Amino acid sequence: MRIKIKYFGLIAEAVGKGEEQIEVPNACTIEELERVLKEQQPVLLNKQFKVAINHSIIHQQGVELKATDELALLPPFAGG
Repeated sequence: MRIKIKYFGLIAEAVGKGEEQIEVPNACTIEELERVLKEQQPVLLNKQFKVAINHSIIHQQGVELKATDELALLPPFAGG
């Protein structure tokens, strides 16, 4: 399936774009998505980031993606 991913902050700078569509296996999980992204964008191998699905940062493993999900890669951030 094809999914759309938005990149923010230092992650967007590292990959050189704000968003893209990529092909992932059907029944793709967050872990598989990260593997695919790091294969396609080796610069991400040395970057820390969080994955957000539909505006919520994902903290658990095994979450399965849907083609209609809105995905974002977020760099580390701190509040104050």
